[in-house]
Amino acid sequence: MSNTMNHSPKASKSMSDIAKQLLDLAKKAGAMHADALSVIDTGESVDIRHGTLESIERENSRGVGLRAFVETNKGLAFASASTSDVSEAGLKKLAEQVLTMAKISEPDPDAMPPEGAEHPSAFELDAWQKKYPHQNHGWNTEQAKNAALSCEAAALAYSDKISNSEGASASFGETSIAYAASDGFIASYERASSSLSISVISGEGESMQRDYAYTQARQAKQLSPASEIGQEAAERALRLLGASGLHSRNTTVIFEPRIASSILSHLVSAINGRSVLQKRSFLNNAVNEKIFPDFIHISDEPDHAKGMGNRLFDGEGTRCQARNIIEAGKLTGFLTDRYAAKRLGTTPTGHARRGLTGDTGIGTSNLILQPGTEDLDAILHDISNGILITELMGFGINGVTGDYSRGASGFLIENGKLSRPVQAFTIAGNLKDMFANISHIGNDLTWFGAIAVPSIAIGNMTIAGESPINRV
Repeated sequence: MSNTMNHSPKASKSMSDIAKQLLDLAKKAGAMHADALSVIDTGESVDIRHGTLESIERENSRGVGLRAFVETNKGLAFASASTSDVSEAGLKKLAEQVLTMAKISEPDPDAMPPEGAEHPSAFELDAWQKKYPHQNHGWNTEQAKNAALSCEAAALAYSDKISNSEGASASFGETSIAYAASDGFIASYERASSSLSISVISGEGESMQRDYAYTQARQAKQLSPASEIGQEAAERALRLLGASGLHSRNTTVIFEPRIASSILSHLVSAINGRSVLQKRSFLNNAVNEKIFPDFIHISDEPDHAKGMGNRLFDGEGTRCQARNIIEAGKLTGFLTDRYAAKRLGTTPTGHARRGLTGDTGIGTSNLILQPGTEDLDAILHDISNGILITELMGFGINGVTGDYSRGASGFLIENGKLSRPVQAFTIAGNLKDMFANISHIGNDLTWFGAIAVPSIAIGNMTIAGESPINRV
């Protein structure tokens, strides 16, 4: 997303002032340490169906959140809360409320106040601003509506076998965020985004099939053309016509990029430092272990030309830096905020995520699985027989054990080629085994917002479908 540090529009400047003012009020109310977030969200979503405008939803919200720490005889205690009332009276009320909550909260000997965080320097903030000058999404309501109309028209005109539209949607917006900490660090940035999506139905009656396509970018001019998105959705729905079941088996599956992105999401959940602390990860003891084949390299890059997750600092003001999460198949370490790092005895990795209130979470910036050299045809030829997965359903994932089971549909692979569409089956395995059994990585690296992934082939997956026909 388009980020700019210490940007100077009135909204951004006033947000920084609000965050700083809230810290001053918290100190006066008795806080030993504190940090504050001030957020403005603006945007619109335009939905059309069958060439008719169905709805326009607008968002224009502002809020501020405070986290404050107090010293007790048992150590630091803290609390957080938020408000949409940014008047002086509203901010004072919030500060007093948070301090009251903090004073009755259970102390935590491992609590990590803002002081001591490795913040970006003033030079880094200035350099970031110059590298990412503010650019808005570039759409207005009429332009977004026309894009959605064009997208749907292209899908419906693609073939007379496209029998219905579930609608097209065009969205755009900006988020402005200011962060301030009681150690003096203060910075702000803005993020713009735009997206276009459509879902259509092919066939009729019991043979109907549904699929979708979408595009997402910082600015509307960076989106894929509306006609291409409509045609892609139509093509995907059409190729599923005639889908049938298949017999149970053990085989290799290929996850196409937009499905493969879920595999990376499961990895991130498993190496979340807080999940590790709570013993809720099947990778609890996997640091420096080889959990993928040698050719797997996964990185988190907070500064990438194509990524929508760019950020210079995380939710605690810690500087974000590029990090190789998986090097030649080996897990280099867990993702942490400052609290998890302290508990795990490691260095904070700059992966804190914060909302206006609630506990700190952990998440990546731009997650990238480095692509291979083979195209899909070459992978199909190499594996000879298997299944290409194009859709997953349900969420049968056990984060503690790594057990994996999801409904799926896609295409049967026979003799190195896609033979027919298949549906109504389940793929199952264990994520640790699935990571280790990756046999191929495609060259078709595809961006989905803040994640980039190619096709992934995984061997020895269990397919639960129809019972095999017994033959004498």
